Amino acid sequence: MKSAKSPLQKDKHLMKTLLMAIDHSPVTEKVVALTIEEALAHRAEVVVLCCVDPAYSSCNQPMEIDAGEDPADFVAAQDEQNTAELVVRHALAPLLRAGINARGMILAGEAADTIIAQSLQLKASMIIMGRRHLSSFNRLLKGSVSASVIERAHCPVLVDVRKD
Repeated sequence: MKSAKSPLQKDKHLMKTLLMAIDHSPVTEKVVALTIEEALAHRAEVVVLCCVDPAYSSCNQPMEIDAGEDPADFVAAQDEQNTAELVVRHALAPLLRAGINARGMILAGEAADTIIAQSLQLKASMIIMGRRHLSSFNRLLKGSVSASVIERAHCPVLVDVRKD
């Protein structure tokens, strides 16, 4: 008679997905390094997500980027969409060098909402992101993306809080 596998045993062989949310801030390099550690430790694939303000987005469709292309092959970014693409390509390069299966995407939308929606769609096992260390005034004015994601996420959220 065959014994039934527990839910944990069934999930043990499924690939885990880490969602790395980045932007064009100084903490991005640290978030990439942290994501590499986590992806290797959990044998997970990584989806790199960069959100752009819808008012500055040139397209309303998600833009997916494959790993393996050299970021130096692309002209310097001049607008938010190009900057987001460059940020994602630069984040993918070290993931690829570390042997991690990774892909990137750029989506137009409010950052916290977009990160939460993508984590659900991808069934992410963890969200990894940085924190900008805003002043109290700016946090009040702009709100904290990481705090909003932590409050609403369906999965663990790892926030790199190291300063630049």
